[in-house]
Amino acid sequence: GFSVLEVIKAVEKAAGHAFDVRMSGRRAGDPAAIVAGAKAVHEVLGWQPKLNDLDTIVRHAYDWESRILEQEKKHQA
Repeated sequence: GFSVLEVIKAVEKAAGHAFDVRMSGRRAGDPAAIVAGAKAVHEVLGWQPKLNDLDTIVRHAYDWESRILEQEKKHQA
């Protein structure tokens, strides 16, 4: 798994600039950690992720969101 900070760093890398990040303590009821994996999906369905590197995943998602934003801007103009 990846920490929130690792994901933020990957997004900053994909965007090409840093963001104003404010750190705070855990809220009441927040779990200490959440970890997810694809092992069960692979065992049951035989599914394998196409992307497995955090930087690649974030870059792919960032590019996709950027394309959608550009399309929306064109339709609004």
